[in-house]
Amino acid sequence: MVYTLDMKLTKKQKIMLDFIDGFIKGNGYSPTLREIMRALGYKSVSTVAKHVDNLVAAGFLEKQDGEVRSLTLSSEKKKFGGRI
Repeated sequence: MVYTLDMKLTKKQKIMLDFIDGFIKGNGYSPTLREIMRALGYKSVSTVAKHVDNLVAAGFLEKQDGEVRSLTLSSEKKKFGGRI
């Protein structure tokens, strides 16, 4: 499914996006997929990766392939003051 910024986030997507945003603001760097998994109670890193990939495809997150801790809020999300 193709997501756009005008689509509403699911509850899980919002929780994940808020966690990533808060983690970056609190630590100055992005969380690893394993840190997201543990913090949000997921049992599999691959599930977290799928959710992150969906948020990237939707334009809410940006990441560098092959890089650890490369998640950032997309510039579009920043325009909304972090609230979508």
